[in-house]
Amino acid sequence: MRIEFDEGTLLLHDAPETVPHAEWDDRVDTHRAQAYRYRALLEWAGQWSDGGGQATLDSGFSHAVEDAARAYPDLALTPALQIEPRDYQQAALDSWGAHDRQGTVVLPTGSGKTFLGLQAIADAGVSALVVTPTIDLMNQWHATLTNAFGEQLTDEVGVLGGGSHDIGALTVTTYDSAYRYIDEYGDRFGLLMTDETHHLAAETYLQIPEMTLAPYRLGLTATYERADGRETLLEDRMGPVVYEEDVDALAGEFLSEYETIQMSVDLTPAERTEYDEEYQIYRDYVDSHDFDLWKEQGYAEFLKRTSYDPQGRRALVAKQRAERIARTASKKLDTLDNLLKRHHDDRVIVFTANNDFAYDISREFILPCITHQTDTDERTEILDRFRSGEYSMLATSQVLDEGIDVPAANVGIILSGSASKRQYAQRLGRILRPTDDRQPARLYEIIATDTMETYVSQRRREGVSTSADG
Repeated sequence: MRIEFDEGTLLLHDAPETVPHAEWDDRVDTHRAQAYRYRALLEWAGQWSDGGGQATLDSGFSHAVEDAARAYPDLALTPALQIEPRDYQQAALDSWGAHDRQGTVVLPTGSGKTFLGLQAIADAGVSALVVTPTIDLMNQWHATLTNAFGEQLTDEVGVLGGGSHDIGALTVTTYDSAYRYIDEYGDRFGLLMTDETHHLAAETYLQIPEMTLAPYRLGLTATYERADGRETLLEDRMGPVVYEEDVDALAGEFLSEYETIQMSVDLTPAERTEYDEEYQIYRDYVDSHDFDLWKEQGYAEFLKRTSYDPQGRRALVAKQRAERIARTASKKLDTLDNLLKRHHDDRVIVFTANNDFAYDISREFILPCITHQTDTDERTEILDRFRSGEYSMLATSQVLDEGIDVPAANVGIILSGSASKRQYAQRLGRILRPTDDRQPARLYEIIATDTMETYVSQRRREGVSTSADG
């Protein structure tokens, strides 16, 4: 049997009828399988060797195989900076190895997932493709890989995305670029590493692990579960969750001790009147159609109806207006003012749900602001000044929730956000990097009383450990 890589799939020439994971393709008169079945096929044939030269045997027999699919090289790499892994990092790496170097590791933000990734690259000893959700994260990984392995590579660390199209033995890319090109380069890497791997379960991105033959796979994330439940699809493509550690288990020794404090504010009489009117329009429509809005399918059905039902459209607009009133309640700014004065000596990040409110906060309190509209150079400068202490506070929308390496902050203030547990955990993680004085970190939530925010806060806090509430 001859195995060839063909545009994200495998052609199995002269394969026996008993070959698994394959279907006959009349167009080419041969069997065809998805690329990610590469290792399973070699194991079935008794020809898989995990670097030690000893092939596995399945059912006590083997099939002759000509492997023309693999185009990835072996690499002998050692991180330039030799740091002893923390106990949980070593345990995660060991567990990944025990699961045949396939699977996902779930660790809190700030606990060293990037360091673990470097160890995995060295451990696997093959070329690697690192997939990230944003260009900012891609650039961070590129710098990290270059610092760790650059002098040991015969070519530079490759970049696929953000205007670059350079493929190396170690290459970084974004989910969007990987999805676009994986059928072309899916034979070039022996290790597929996905940062913030929960993104991989999206319908389009799922083709990334399916169309690469990489026998080794590592997913890294702080929040594995998705609202749509599609994370279950990752086990077949990436392997199971092989190690998981929650925030409380690492707080104190490896992360800051922390407490979460919920503060409630009342709407003004004018805000309350407008909020109740808009919210009632929304609720009347939802109740009359019996949508289960806490489930993705129910909310999708609601949105679908708003596209053709004028009353549904009015209900959606009413919901958005009510949310905006609660999100930007005037008394929130009074509470924020008090908190900023109380924590004038701390490093503070103020989180909002949208760009407009972030800019309003920036103007009102004269704080530097980072949103999706902030260009890379300005964002880098703001974060550098925040790191050095020149800036002690900054406002942001959702752009700092995930991915970007944020310098140590010890106070977070959530003025508005979604019901996403992932977003809440990511925002908590932004303030948990240990500081020299080992003072507990604090995450404040400012909630408008008797509004949808109360329920949104409850939803996002479910399943995320909290130390205290106030």
